[in-house]
This record gives sequence, structure tokens and C-alpha cells, in this order.
Amino acid sequence: MLKDFYAEVTINAPVNQVWRALVQWEKQGDWMALTHVSASDQGADDSGIGTTIEAFTGIGPFGVLDKMKVTSWEPPHFCRVDHYGRVIKGIGEFRLVDLGDKTRFDWYEEIKAPSLILVLIKPFILLTVNFSLRKFARTFN
Repeated sequence: MLKDFYAEVTINAPVNQVWRALVQWEKQGDWMALTHVSASDQGADDSGIGTTIEAFTGIGPFGVLDKMKVTSWEPPHFCRVDHYGRVIKGIGEFRLVDLGDKTRFDWYEEIKAPSLILVLIKPFILLTVNFSLRKFARTFN
């Protein structure tokens, strides 16, 4: 469906190592394109349900602030956030699938917006997210 966004990447590292890197919220800006992240908690040892995250994606002052709150936390395999910002609303999920010495990272978003906006933004979001997930995966090589 138009509101559903999905991407995946296989990472050359075990699931626990990927999880710990993934939930270092403020470091997500190192690999998520054009994004700066801040969070109420710092990572795997103190994050969980209730953690709040803000991600500004854009160039200079032009962009979108995405406000999120962790609503499901199942280390080292699953995290769900609710998007509750002015512009971006919906849910986001990441799921890590243990493949032994590798991990599959499944990224999913359901964005609530008018259909015209979704038609305009979906190609850009999918391109950017796929680029970013591959960049994250390369940090383990």
C-alpha cells in the first residue's frame, strides 16, 4: 500500500552486535542520510519503552523534525516507535533476524499522510533509506 515503506539489508555481524549499534540513537545520524538525531536515552543499556527520539532530516534549516517514542522493545530483535510529530505520523519498526554470523535488518514505516504527499515522498524516502541501510551495514565490514 502507498502508506507502507519497507527496506532490508543483510549485515555481516551477529544480531547482538547489530542491535547495540542500531540503538545508539544519536549515532544514527552517522549513517542515516541528511539526519541528526537526539534521544532521551543513549543506547541499549538504558533505552526501552518510553524512550523519546527526535530526528531532523534536511539540509540547513530546511527539513522535517520527526518526533518518536519507543512503544515496543524486544532486544535484540525488535523495536517499534510511534511517530507523533507535526508532519510525520504513524509507526516505525525495525526487526533484526538472526542468521548466525549475519543479521537481516528489516526496516518498516507506516506513514499517515494525504495520498498526494505519499506519492511525492515515497520514492525519495525509499531511495534514502536503502542508501542509509547499506551505509550502516558497511560499518560492520
